Amino acid sequence: MKRRIVVEQAAERQLRTGSYVPIDVPEHLKEYADELRLLQGVPLTYLLTEASDLPEESIRFFHLDINWTDALLDGAFSIGRVCARDALWDKTMLKRTGENRHYADMPRVRRMHVNHREHVLKDVSADGAPEDYRLVSGFLLRSRLVGEKKGLHMYGYDRAGAPKDSMDNGKPLPVLRMETIADNVLLALFHGEVYQIIIEEPKTGLRFGVSSAEVSEGRITRSIDLRSAQDSAELGKRVGSFCIDGFTDSNGRLHAGCLADAVGRELKAKGAPGTEEITPARFAFEMIAAAHRAKFTAKD
Repeated sequence: MKRRIVVEQAAERQLRTGSYVPIDVPEHLKEYADELRLLQGVPLTYLLTEASDLPEESIRFFHLDINWTDALLDGAFSIGRVCARDALWDKTMLKRTGENRHYADMPRVRRMHVNHREHVLKDVSADGAPEDYRLVSGFLLRSRLVGEKKGLHMYGYDRAGAPKDSMDNGKPLPVLRMETIADNVLLALFHGEVYQIIIEEPKTGLRFGVSSAEVSEGRITRSIDLRSAQDSAELGKRVGSFCIDGFTDSNGRLHAGCLADAVGRELKAKGAPGTEEITPARFAFEMIAAAHRAKFTAKD
């Protein structure tokens, strides 16, 4: 039972004057309030006025209206109210459920495996990183990627924490919720004002493959990125692109020897370091397919 009768007249005066009576809110009610604040169980039709607001292959940034979520909680906890004192009690309790919630208490973090949880929380400060739900933002993504590409990594950044270049990881915002809520539709909520989203393939291992594939007039053109092999900060830097279509058969078989010779000549023509001789190791280095990354930035 969420009801608790406050009979002391002093306590009632405190409620009416805006100072709240210290109470112990059950943990399961705090968890329930957290889920509602993060739109758990809220139909997608409540979040979008119509389907055209989120067309196919699109991403939409938004801020979560704290007044709307407060009204949602007020409605959910209004069951059983019979007098004004009940409303005062609910107002007090709802305020308490949202105070100083540690990031580790968020529903998403609670469901994690213990090893994953430790990895996620390692960058959270010792002061608890309190979540007050005053500033929550996120994005809605509608794309085939959501349903077809498993294990994608998605990061949200504010203006200060956004990566400065491709070698910078930046400082991601804490993720409050990230899950699929409809066919090919993903909802993500962050603690803070999200300004930039980065989506990248998981770096689970090395593989050979093309870096880009373009379709023109029904024909697919596949290319690899040529990279510098200089033992310095330039290692891996892209120095050009090379089409491999002329070295593959209709069944997909690759003529590795001919391709390696052609890649060696191209690297030498570009003056890339370390191209005096194309070795098997150097050819394998050029054929490694790096994880792809896409960046989306909110409009000012």
